[in-house]
Amino acid sequence: MLERRNYKRFIFENKIFLKFENDPAEFVEGELLDISFVGFSFFLKESANAAVQGIVQFDAPFLVEHHLVGRGKVVYVLQERLYEQKGFRIGLEFIEVDKEILLNSINQLRSKILDQIRIKSQMPHKDPGLF
Repeated sequence: MLERRNYKRFIFENKIFLKFENDPAEFVEGELLDISFVGFSFFLKESANAAVQGIVQFDAPFLVEHHLVGRGKVVYVLQERLYEQKGFRIGLEFIEVDKEILLNSINQLRSKILDQIRIKSQMPHKDPGLF
């Protein structure tokens, strides 16, 4: 059965820093993959055993003005590759997050995506010419 999401996901790759509930003294650096209003997914090269435990604190410094900081619950862990590196794609659902910063961040991402689409649509296309 095809899963339908209620919120649009925005692909956005950036660094993310995580602390797992079972070992809050240690930070793990991951790669943010996408984000929506209810959660995000990220990639870890290391073992995801800690992530399966549940609650993750995160800091996503993807905005110059603000960091998106909060807590989330792991909802899935999948083994996969990112740029030929083996690792784990992990889905996180927000538990605590500043919704205003989140909404501003998503709006900025949407604006950047639309600007990129506009620029691409205005680029002159090469004439393929004759064979």
